[in-house]
Amino acid sequence: MKQLSRAHQAISDQKGAFSQFRPAVADEQSMELLRFYDSFDGAVSGFILSELNMRQGDRCKALKVFGDLQNHSYKQGVEFNLRALDHLAHAQAFLWKFRKNLPGQDTAAKPFMQRLDDVRHEMREFLCELEIKSSDAAELSSAVDKVCAVFKTGASESGIFVFIDSSIKSLEALRKTPGRGADSNIAAWKLHVAEILLALAAWVAYKCFNATCRCAQIEKSVHGAILAIASVVRVA
Repeated sequence: MKQLSRAHQAISDQKGAFSQFRPAVADEQSMELLRFYDSFDGAVSGFILSELNMRQGDRCKALKVFGDLQNHSYKQGVEFNLRALDHLAHAQAFLWKFRKNLPGQDTAAKPFMQRLDDVRHEMREFLCELEIKSSDAAELSSAVDKVCAVFKTGASESGIFVFIDSSIKSLEALRKTPGRGADSNIAAWKLHVAEILLALAAWVAYKCFNATCRCAQIEKSVHGAILAIASVVRVA
């Protein structure tokens, strides 16, 4: 069997991981939320392909070899980034439609705060199992804290999606900069992707806490979110 190229393998891994997390989002039975997630999935795939091509171009430039490959890689990187930004715009539009129908006053209660502490600990335990640098794990742990802090301030269900929308906008802004948010220890754009996935997992935990028939989804969603994050952090 022919071995997959690095780009194909990276996208295969990312798509597989994102598909495992998708059922947790699908449980809401909202087409708008599913469309948001699928568009976000497409955007992340595009950003990965963009970075793989840009890195190829950077290597050619640094080594002063393969000038044609350098130009082609940079061109492909720009094109994939633009396509991904288009997917991200669609994701924002679907998220806005979903948010319109959310209740605004279901403030998270103290008992959920206690359950959320358990969820945060579970997220960190799953992160510990990933084959990533400790510095990357520390930054992802900070992202976990940032997401959980949204509920700590007494946010409603709609509040977590305000946070997701803000992260989407920050991700879009980063990907439009010359450095594409890719020049830090763990690329800043990846941290925004992680925050969005973690926020979705926290939302599933919130929904499950208030509807016992869905409580088994909490661990699945946490695990699914971490696997999806890993598929992004490990490449590009």
